Amino acid sequence: MTLENMEVTKETLIRLKVHEMILQGELHPGDKLPSENELADLFQTKRIDARNGLMQLEKMGIVYGKQGVGRFVNEPMPTIEFVVTGTTSFSEKMQEQNIPYESRIIHADYASEPEQLEYRQSLGLKDDVNIFKVTRLRIVNEVPCAIHISFIREDLFPDIYTDKDNLQSVYTYFKNTGHTKLSSKDRVISTQFPTLEEMNILNCSELVPLLVFETDTYDKETGDCLERVKILYRSDLFKHQLSDEH
Repeated sequence: MTLENMEVTKETLIRLKVHEMILQGELHPGDKLPSENELADLFQTKRIDARNGLMQLEKMGIVYGKQGVGRFVNEPMPTIEFVVTGTTSFSEKMQEQNIPYESRIIHADYASEPEQLEYRQSLGLKDDVNIFKVTRLRIVNEVPCAIHISFIREDLFPDIYTDKDNLQSVYTYFKNTGHTKLSSKDRVISTQFPTLEEMNILNCSELVPLLVFETDTYDKETGDCLERVKILYRSDLFKHQLSDEH
């Protein structure tokens, strides 16, 4: 489908035009937006179209509303610079920038049967190897910003179930169990919109895209793949820098 053949609704057009005004500096943080009636008249459409367009901007976190007053341009969220590598932990990267953070375990147990099968096959493991799943919520400046999921081989970490309450930093756990030289391979980055569960965990709307980072963590000395990682980042909070490993 070409742009010429795409049908853009009035509410989408209003959302795009108002957003464009903000991006180009015609509207600044704290400025009041034109009213729904003003936008409806300007674009020769119904007030409901203007309302829906502005509500989309609210869900994106770009504007906010005051009951009985109107809508205003929001202050942009502070962006966290984040170097994407597999050699240092999230905690270490936050400490390097002196950024307050918290890592909270929200799930630590054996992966579901479908996940067990998927990751055994993808990692080339035998059927008797169990996969342990650790899900952590990353909180930066008191804002939930990322969901970090690790699928870990139990055959390499036989005490992981016993240690499940001490996995805020999986990298630290690896190093404490003798895997001190780590690397990442097959790094893949994609995007997706959040599910209802992810929206609830990350405290974001359905219109905030998530940046999905997937990789495998290896022990450089043994060549063993220790885990498969999937991290869901709120795209409005991070500026990612891709870096080669040395």
